[in-house]
Amino acid sequence: MKSSVLTAISVLVLASTPAPAATLYPDATGDFTGGAGFLDMTSVNVDNNASTLTFTINLAADPSVAANNWGTHLIGFDTSPGGNGNIAGTGGWSKNIQMSQGGMDFFIGNWLNNSSGNPAGATLYQWTGSAWNPVTSTGGANPFNINAAVNSSAVTVAFDFAALGLSLGNSFNFDVYSSTAGNDNVLDAAASTAPMTWNANPFDSGANVYAYTLVPEPGTPVLVGAGLLLLVARRLRAKKL
Repeated sequence: MKSSVLTAISVLVLASTPAPAATLYPDATGDFTGGAGFLDMTSVNVDNNASTLTFTINLAADPSVAANNWGTHLIGFDTSPGGNGNIAGTGGWSKNIQMSQGGMDFFIGNWLNNSSGNPAGATLYQWTGSAWNPVTSTGGANPFNINAAVNSSAVTVAFDFAALGLSLGNSFNFDVYSSTAGNDNVLDAAASTAPMTWNANPFDSGANVYAYTLVPEPGTPVLVGAGLLLLVARRLRAKKL
């Protein structure tokens, strides 16, 4: 009896342990045909822990070279129905980018100013219905601890996902865009397979978006299960005595 109960609980604990949160979203290499590989995404890795959401934007060439500091990357979020933000809206980044299915209600703008004393940075904005308001920024008030880093193959942006009004277990849709500090619009979109080159054309992700769910850390159910096992073992021992 004791052995069968413990075995059943062990199986339950193992079954309830979630898979690691990290998810790799591939993007075709070479779908930006303009020649600047640091604007050509190869994949996006999304991960979270108990409080932080991390995007790693993998690129075909080195974004950390100082001469490439005019590159930018943006992340559009659809966290709840009804958003209708366009990044070109008041307070935004003058980039005509939208997510017409679902609607964009947050976006992150990341810059690659890698010169001395001006490192890569990022700002998260929220759409109010009429304008974009900064929520948290490496260049100003930063209540949700956003940070940005660049190395020889990727740009990484991380922040507290509470800034999006989300909790563990919640899901959201997103897309990631490469652009420049100039008049160019979307030069590569992570969820699109269409080849692109230098352009200033409006861009709509439409239905071509990715989905991600904030997964609890794998250790959490294990700890709960261990406590349950200990409680059952103590009760069985007490009955035996």
